[in-house]
Amino acid sequence: MDKKVQDWLEKGIINEQTACLIDNEIKADKEKSHKIRVNITLYTIAAILIGTGIISFIAANDWILKLFKDIKLLKILLMVVLSVSSLFFGYKLSEEGATYKKLGMFLITLSAFLIGGTYAIIGQTYNINSGSSFIYLLWFISILPLAYIFKNSIINGMSIILFIVFILLKYVEIGIDKGLTWTIFMPVLLGLILYSWGNIPIIVKEYPVFSIQHKFIGLSSVFITLLILTLSVESSYQLVSPYYIIPVCLLIVWELLNYFFSENRKELLIKTETIFSVFLSFLILVLLTAKEVNTALIMICAHVSIIGMTVFCFHYGYK
Repeated sequence: MDKKVQDWLEKGIINEQTACLIDNEIKADKEKSHKIRVNITLYTIAAILIGTGIISFIAANDWILKLFKDIKLLKILLMVVLSVSSLFFGYKLSEEGATYKKLGMFLITLSAFLIGGTYAIIGQTYNINSGSSFIYLLWFISILPLAYIFKNSIINGMSIILFIVFILLKYVEIGIDKGLTWTIFMPVLLGLILYSWGNIPIIVKEYPVFSIQHKFIGLSSVFITLLILTLSVESSYQLVSPYYIIPVCLLIVWELLNYFFSENRKELLIKTETIFSVFLSFLILVLLTAKEVNTALIMICAHVSIIGMTVFCFHYGYK
């Protein structure tokens, strides 16, 4: 009998019949936990063995590699089949009440990676730059629905990373920035976009974990950039271009619409977040459009923002 149960029995807290029932439940839970650990171990070993077997089989048969080299479309078809199969079996295994639900979610996550690999192979096959923003945009658009359909936080995290990479690569490809404006502009803009994304009413209500992911990554980006601004403000950051101004204006409109359609807009938290986001957006506009940047003013605003963010996190985290 379990030591704690035996102790409760000796102290007269429970009777002998209750002690037997509790002890049986504890044994059943331990047995179930042991089986789960064994299954996870077996799955891991099986995956390693299967992967090693496939690699060894292909390496030992040069004709397969030659076939892939001669028939370029074959590689793409194979990746498509693997992606679709992984998604299909993952969906079947993750259905409500399924025994292997976790394995199903793993396969769905794997399909998100395979989709990116498929686009990379298509790019290599048809001489499209696999590192271009277009490839990352396709990958982002392809896996974003999977995150929300299956409520998969790992895929959602991937989509956030892909979105950031896409925006950064796009601005680099445009090549309009001669004064490194994007080093300050881009992290703050992306951070505010992600934070506002996490405040979309339907996401806050139906996907609270996704909301936290967006806010955490967005806030981290803004905080680090503001920290840099407290140390240095260069006049080279000034650059007037629609590629910079229009997104900021659209972001302000988006933030205000988020607030207007929020059911909890009367709450102090929502008001504070909206005011903070709009304030930083206007700060970016000033930094980009002002003919002469008042260094002291920008540094003061950055310091105030950092202090405000710190107090905000401590206060609402504690609350």
